[in-house]
Amino acid sequence: MIIIINKGGCRMEKVYFCEKSKYHSKKEYKYLKSMFPKIKIKRKKCLGKCKTCKNCPFTLVDGKVFKSDSTPELYLSIYKQILSN
Repeated sequence: MIIIINKGGCRMEKVYFCEKSKYHSKKEYKYLKSMFPKIKIKRKKCLGKCKTCKNCPFTLVDGKVFKSDSTPELYLSIYKQILSN
């Protein structure tokens, strides 16, 4: 199950990953950063979404939460969102 909470037609500008996440999204972060250098993709110490962070892989995209059941699913949802903009 993928939950995407960002259905605007605007261009994606910022993607933030939490460094403290137990879901180890560092590989996805690095890959997205290398594939899309014009988009601001960063890892922050804490994104302030601790309840979500403990329960599933997630990221903030332009201030909105993207979450999924697995880290590869999260990567695919972000990748598709970037390509659709």
